[in-house]
Amino acid sequence: MQRLAAFVGLLALLAASAAGAEVPLGVAISDLTGLDPPAVRSRLADVPSEWPIPPAFQVAGSNGLLTFITADALMTDPILAQQLAVFRTQGDPAPAQPFLACTQILIRNGRAAEAASSVVLMFRNGRLDAAFQPIAPAIPPAPDYRDRKASLAYIRRPVSSPFVAHFGELPLEDGLGFLSRWEKTPLAPNDRLSATCSPWRPPPQPPSHAHEALNASDMQGLALLPFAISLPGMNRQRVAARRDGAALLASLHIGDPLSAPPRTFAAAHTGVRAYPAKGSDYAVLTIDLGGYPSRNLSNFKDAALLGVRDGRIEWVSPPSYFGPKGGLLCLDERGVPNTPRRGCTGWGQFSP
Repeated sequence: MQRLAAFVGLLALLAASAAGAEVPLGVAISDLTGLDPPAVRSRLADVPSEWPIPPAFQVAGSNGLLTFITADALMTDPILAQQLAVFRTQGDPAPAQPFLACTQILIRNGRAAEAASSVVLMFRNGRLDAAFQPIAPAIPPAPDYRDRKASLAYIRRPVSSPFVAHFGELPLEDGLGFLSRWEKTPLAPNDRLSATCSPWRPPPQPPSHAHEALNASDMQGLALLPFAISLPGMNRQRVAARRDGAALLASLHIGDPLSAPPRTFAAAHTGVRAYPAKGSDYAVLTIDLGGYPSRNLSNFKDAALLGVRDGRIEWVSPPSYFGPKGGLLCLDERGVPNTPRRGCTGWGQFSP
């Protein structure tokens, strides 16, 4: 809980720093169209040119390769991206480092500025083709937590996703069909996108007190102490998977043939699983991307997903930002988070 509070506090600080800034006029979508990702980023804000373009959801289309990058991902300092990955996999936090914090703003039809971190930029063959503001799905209000039956029904309610056409199917089993199911507003050529960036430095750390009382996290650690013997091996595996999984993922490219049938390929590579579709030559592969050393025995890890059709790689989705994620493999034939496939644990959570 302390790590969650610290992370939420970090996001609040980023939002607060941008809230008082003057909203820039921004760049018209028409002026960004046709540019590659680095050029789009440099038009939005003056950030270091050596920042890498983050891994993004890519899928083969009839008219070329489609790449989907959120405005937030495109403008994320790699130092912050690593901190987010540590948090996402519940690794032990390292000392915070300064980074450049960027906030994205959208102005549509001359109206008031709105947050643009979730804006999705779609590149076709490496050039910006369109931009969309996703429409957040309506989520029913949670029941009173004291009503156990209602709370359980709420957790077990069916979950829909544009990346799954019908309950029980694999992600993107119908290919580009997700584009018609994805609720979004296309941005007009005269809509304007901007980013404001400013340095963020960690606040001074309060002095530690040697005799502080044990908190809930400490008590949990003590309760799990008998199982701590497995931590060194688990952490070695997490670090190895982060290295080897990333190398394997970098070697796989959209449109290339897979070197072996999906099940055979998975059996030959540590950390890879294959999920074939019923009645078709389609499969989804998952690649274990590991995590960072942690004292958390729950072992949260990143995973990348790949779609293979007729022996060729059709799409790739990294573990963060926009795109299909491992949790979609854990929706059963009623769309309920469950354990229908290997790797699904607990309440429909996926672990590679």
